[in-house]
Amino acid sequence: MVDAEVVKIIGRTGIYGEVMQVMCKVSDGDNKGRIIRRNVRTPVREGDIIDLTETEREAKPLT
Repeated sequence: MVDAEVVKIIGRTGIYGEVMQVMCKVSDGDNKGRIIRRNVRTPVREGDIIDLTETEREAKPLT
């Protein structure tokens, strides 16, 4: 598990808007300091710390 801090909330996605797309800054591991886009199902705010199972994949941008 790798910790990442939510830097910016981009928007909602999913059929019912249940998924939030966020930009997060990786705090540990090989990709420390990298900012990536991820989809998160839990409610989050800017500044929250989330656990990522891996940091190689990135979510597609919202259109």
